[in-house]
Amino acid sequence: MFFDVVAKPQTWKNVGYLLLTFPLGIFYFVFLVTGLSLGFGLFITLLGMPILVGVLAAAYGMGEFERTTTNLLLGQDTPPSHRLEVNGGLWPKVKALVTSSETWKRVFYLFTEFAFGIVSFVMITFTASVFALIATPFFYERSWFLDGREWMDEVWVIDTLGEAIILAVLAVLVGFVLLHVINGMAQVWGEFAKAMLGPSHRQPLPTPDVTT
Repeated sequence: MFFDVVAKPQTWKNVGYLLLTFPLGIFYFVFLVTGLSLGFGLFITLLGMPILVGVLAAAYGMGEFERTTTNLLLGQDTPPSHRLEVNGGLWPKVKALVTSSETWKRVFYLFTEFAFGIVSFVMITFTASVFALIATPFFYERSWFLDGREWMDEVWVIDTLGEAIILAVLAVLVGFVLLHVINGMAQVWGEFAKAMLGPSHRQPLPTPDVTT
């Protein structure tokens, strides 16, 4: 129900994953922008192609890491891909890597995580700030709180215990709403990850033998 969200382990797994998206998203973005820019900038030389292939291979591996992480923390069941497991030496593998739609979907996913990580970090920070207001009845008379509350005086001057308790109750209600929003964000992102990191083509199930 509404208030049991705080007791669900999945809620805190979602929070942990969303916190991870911030540093990981920055790393992915910097790595891809630097690597792709360097690779395309040196494409007319002998170094450009190996750099681009290396960046795409790393992006594919990062996508595999993300697939495992979303399965573990967000409860997804995204299956692994086997499209790059080709025979015939190095060139067929490179060709499969560069031309596979799964590679470019993973690159797009990694770029997108940068923006999602920022939104997630802001959301969780705001939620933590809201829950911190639960302690208002214990410090509303402290000098450091009174000195730093100019931004609140224009909306609501809290100078009595009753008002502090009301604010704490409101903080609980808003905080629980925000936890539900966080769970919704994690669920939507998990479905997006499943679409971007899963195999583009599912292998058909084997046809069972029919004996008469």
